[in-house]
Parts: sequence; structure tokens; C-alpha cells
Amino acid sequence: MLSKKEKYILNVIKYFPIIIILITALTTSYLFLNEHEKHYQKELQQVKDKFIQSQELKIKNEVDKIYEYIDFHKKNNESLIKIYVKEQVNEAYNILNGLYNKYKTTKTKNEIIEMYKASLRKMRFFNNRGYFYVYDMKGNNIFHGLMPFIEGHSMLYHRDITGKEIIKSMINGLKKKTEIYDEWYWHEPNSKEIKRKIGYHKLFKPYNIFVGSGEYVEDFENELKQRIIKYISSIKYINRYITILDYKGNIIIADNKELIGKNIFKKDKKNKEIYEKVFFLAKAGENYTDFDDSTIFNNTKFKHVKLFVKGYNDWHWAIISAFYTDALKNDINSRIILLKQDDHRVLINFALIVGILCLIMIVLSFYITKFLEKSFFSYQKKILKEIKINREKDNMIAQQSKMAAMGEMIANIAHQWRQPLSVISTAVTGLKFEKELGILEDKNFIRGMDSIHESVIHLSKTIDDFRNFFKPNKNKTIFNLKDVVDKTLKLLNSQFNINEIYFVKNIENIKLHGLENELIQVLINILNNSRDELKKVAEDRFIFIDIKRVDDKAKFTIKDTAGGISTNIIKNIFDPYFTTKGEEGTGIGLYMSKQIIENSFKGTIEAKNSTFTYKDKEFRGAEFIMTFDISN
Repeated sequence: MLSKKEKYILNVIKYFPIIIILITALTTSYLFLNEHEKHYQKELQQVKDKFIQSQELKIKNEVDKIYEYIDFHKKNNESLIKIYVKEQVNEAYNILNGLYNKYKTTKTKNEIIEMYKASLRKMRFFNNRGYFYVYDMKGNNIFHGLMPFIEGHSMLYHRDITGKEIIKSMINGLKKKTEIYDEWYWHEPNSKEIKRKIGYHKLFKPYNIFVGSGEYVEDFENELKQRIIKYISSIKYINRYITILDYKGNIIIADNKELIGKNIFKKDKKNKEIYEKVFFLAKAGENYTDFDDSTIFNNTKFKHVKLFVKGYNDWHWAIISAFYTDALKNDINSRIILLKQDDHRVLINFALIVGILCLIMIVLSFYITKFLEKSFFSYQKKILKEIKINREKDNMIAQQSKMAAMGEMIANIAHQWRQPLSVISTAVTGLKFEKELGILEDKNFIRGMDSIHESVIHLSKTIDDFRNFFKPNKNKTIFNLKDVVDKTLKLLNSQFNINEIYFVKNIENIKLHGLENELIQVLINILNNSRDELKKVAEDRFIFIDIKRVDDKAKFTIKDTAGGISTNIIKNIFDPYFTTKGEEGTGIGLYMSKQIIENSFKGTIEAKNSTFTYKDKEFRGAEFIMTFDISN
């Protein structure tokens, strides 16, 4: 005979999902079909806009990459000079060191230096700009690859155009370290212009002389520009091009190679205003612009161009990438045709999916509710039959315990179904409300359908979890204790979440041999007792589950923060029909748990009160300790 509460729960499980499924299907279908055309037109416009925006982003990314490439090499220009100059000086130093080691016992210092000068005399590098020089630490020139006429003369007080005493600065630096970098201004051999120079000097201690060389920053940077121009010119893009102009209008890089080196203000005077605008944007930083292109750069049949320009002000360069918007019409139209085809398929698929999904959910709901009814009545009949056949106390207690567990499980089913059913109801109400306001969008509709679908899957998964617990399996198997804990917490999850009870787990990977469902029943009994006591605690409601291997045993510990068991009754808690819950308790849960542990698993179980610390806070609570033989 079912109680009113049990009948109510079964009726809710049986009919409510079907009603929700039908209402949801009808509502969402109506809203979707009414709003579809409006959103479809909006999506067409978005396709056009997004395609143009994607092209704009591409040309910006192209220009940004070129800018970053130039800027990286520009900023590392002087570092490269130092590396190259140091390599040359080290080579010259090694020549001197080699001559010294070879002839120091057979030749004089002057003879070795003369041999050294002869080896350096014709050495040139950096496109014939680079040469070596050698000084002693008093400032006297011993060797100069470019100006041999100063050899033998003191250059200690020679100054550059800034007033810097060049040789004296080198000597002062080498007194502190045996190799240094320095910079000064010097005549460039080809142009005879005075330019900034970076040098490297290394002291040869045996003779107290140093060898050095340098490179002109401007000349090295010009060579760097040519390498960068060559690299950028080699980059190819589809339907787009990179152009670089200097701020004077000289064409540095262009798709049409014949224009390189020309001046746009002289070559294309009629478009002077366009070029001036481009240079204005470049000097200001970066920006987009568009116009009807009749410039010398347009060698296509298209007219309207979208352009992105970014200025590299250190070199007075304007970096440009562009595309023709009218060249994209065919691509956009192709995408729109595909969108229309996809839209037609969406409508057909939507109708099929809604119909199939409704059918599946209704069948699934019917199957689940029938299964629950069948399982419930099946267990009820078994219990009645066992009571009738065998009136012995142990069997009667076992059946009563199972019935109590079933009552707990049905309550947990109701709790765990409440949340997904609430989600389904909320999704339907939200979709209906948005439709009434005329603001329902496809993405909101799809999100609502997904939410309903996920909730139905959750309902099905919940039933599977409880079905596995009720499965009448009397065959012993090898199972993992971690899986047992996970399955138990799934069954009880809702009750503990409602009461804000949190689990702290520390579980090793240990396997046992026995009836898995019986051990789950033991855990349910212990955890439900902890739950009932923790509900009386104002805060810090924790249950600690610890499983570890001790020698050849598995030690399974469960403890809580509920304050512990009264010392007057702790020795009686495993007695049959002993309870502190009045009419609400059966007094058989812990008794049956002890019987299962000792008889089915040949293990032990004990209870005690313990005091422990968690997160720097001291707690007191009941602790149940179970030990088992570990399965090999």
C-alpha cells in the first residue's frame, strides 16, 4: 500500500516530464517559425558586414606584421653592429695572439708587430668601410688601416665633432676592462661625411696595446633597410598588395615594379590630395580610409578601394595594404547563396529534430517511470515475501533496512529531479516572454532548446544512477572503493547540497571483492546519520572520507564535524532497534551496516569520537573506521 507522498512522487515523475516536453515543443516551434524570417534577413546583412570587416582586419594584420618586422630589426640594429664589429676585432686579436705565441721566443716585439701590421693592412669588411687600428696605452697609433700616415703619432687628445677625446676614452675604458664598446663621430671613407660610429676594442696585455674597429650606424642601417625592402617585396598576398612610400612621396615598394623609385607627386599629380591624406594618416599613427581609386597603383577593373595605412616615423615610411570592395561582391553573393541553402536545411532539420526529440523524450520518460514503479513494487513484494517466509530477526531487519534505503532514494530522486525540471520550466517561460516582447533571437532560442535537452539528459542520468543501486545483483565482484564513494555521493548529492554539507575526500586507488551495492548501503546509512546531526550545526558542516592502504588492509574512515556521539550511547549504536531519532528512526541502519561489513566482507567496523584540525580550526565529531582485506 503506497502512502500519499509516495503516490504524489510517482505521479509527478510519470506525468510532469511529458507535459513539459509537449508544451516546450509547441512553444518553441511557434516562436521559431514566427521569428525566423526577421532574423534571417538580419543574418544576411551581418554576413555582408562581417565579410567586409574580416577583409579590413586582414589588411590591418598584414600592415601590423610588416611594421613589427621593421621595428624589431630597427631596434636591434645597434646590437647587430656590436656583434659584427666584435667578431671582426676578435679575429684580428686572434691573429696577433697567434703570432705572439709562435714567435715570442725567436722574434722581437717590433718584428712581431710589423708582421701583424702586414697581415691587417689589406683587410676590409662592411662593404669596404671597415678596417682595423692598433694603439698603445699611451695613445700612440701603431697601425691604421685607412690612414697609415698617422702611424707613429700620438692621437691621445684627438677630438671628434662633439669634443670627445676618442683615443683617451678608449684607453680609460680598457684600464677598467680588457675589452669594451665605445662610440664617436668619424669621417666615412666613401662619402667623407662625419657620421656616428660604434666600435669595439680589445687589450693585448703582453704588449700593452689594443686592437679595434668600428662601423657607421647610418650605413649599417641603410643596408638593413635594403634587406628589409627585399624581404617585404618577396611577400605575396591574394587580391591585395603591400605598398611602402616615404613621406616625400618616393615609392619604395609597390606591386608594379616599374613604379619603384618614382615620386608619386611627380608621377601622379592629379591624385595629390589622396596621397597627402594618406601621409597625414601615417604621420598621425594609423587609420583606415577609402576612395574611388584612379591612382597609378590601380591596375584592375575595380574602383572602390579600402586602405589601411600605418606610419613608421623613425624612417618616415608609410606602410599600406588595401583591397577593392567591389571585387568582393561575387564572394559575398556566394556566401549568401550558401546561407539560403543552409537556412532551408535548418527548417527541415528543425522540424525533424523537434519531432524525433519529443518522441524519444516521451518514450524515455515512459520507460523510466515504468521502471521506477516496477522496481519499487518489486522490492516491496520481495520484502513482504521474505517477512512471510522467514520471521527471523536478521532477515526481517535486512528487509526493513532496504525499504528505508528505498524511501531515502525516492526522496533523493524527487530532489534531484526538481532542479532540471525547474530549468525546463524557466527556459520555456523565458522563450515565451521574449516572443511576446518580440525580442527572441535564434541564439536565445537555440540556447533554450539546449538547456531543455541537457536537463532531460540529466533526468535520464539520475535514473540510471538509482537503477544501478537497486539492481538485484548477488554475484560478488571486484570493485574500486573510489567508485563506491562516487556512486554513493551521486545518490545522496541533493540532500547534502540542500543542507550545505561539504565533503573532503582523500582516497587511494584500492579494490575490494564483494557485493558493491551492499557497501553502498552501509555508506548511505553512515552518511545519512552524519547529515541528520550536521543539520543541527550552524556552520562548518564537513564530512571527511579517507581511504588508504595499511599493510595488506584497506582502512576506510568517515568522520564529521557534528560534535560527536554522546559517551552514554556510543557503545549501543550498533544494537538492533537502537535509535535517538524517536519515531523518525528505525534503529536498524547501523546494525545492518555492521552485519554487512562483518558477514559479507569479513571486515571490521568501529565508531568513536575524535578531535582534529582542518584549515587551522579544531573540530570534534563522530568517526567510523572500517577495515577490509584488499583484493589482489
